[in-house]
Amino acid sequence: MQLSCLCLPAIQTPLVNKFYQANRVRGRATKQDAVWVVKDSRLIAACRLQSVEQETFLSTVFVDQAYRGKGVAKQLLLAAIEQESCVYTFAYQAVLPLYSKLNFIVIDEKVLPMKLRQMFESYTKQGREIIAMCYQGNVHA
Repeated sequence: MQLSCLCLPAIQTPLVNKFYQANRVRGRATKQDAVWVVKDSRLIAACRLQSVEQETFLSTVFVDQAYRGKGVAKQLLLAAIEQESCVYTFAYQAVLPLYSKLNFIVIDEKVLPMKLRQMFESYTKQGREIIAMCYQGNVHA
């Protein structure tokens, strides 16, 4: 399996949105997002780094069902956060072990920057069972 991981140029944002839509993933990338993807012969995984009040927010992480459990998410996330000093995300319980291995730590939502805290509260009111997490520093996993 020859996989490549890269940050898409903004002009290719519609490609990742088609991938998300085809897989019924919530969220849409904008040209302001840094969109990271993993490709085989086609897109198999994607995530977005958004700027929210000068903070980096990781969202819309998705790996094609056929490629799960093969280290694709780890490869994608390591590439996406490699140059970042601080990244916030909201993770579902099932993926906490992955994020923990990549040095994300669980944080109290009360310490989130205001806009992220508002987003977190909105998502939890929608019934999403998410946990606020933060990554700081370089990862050597």
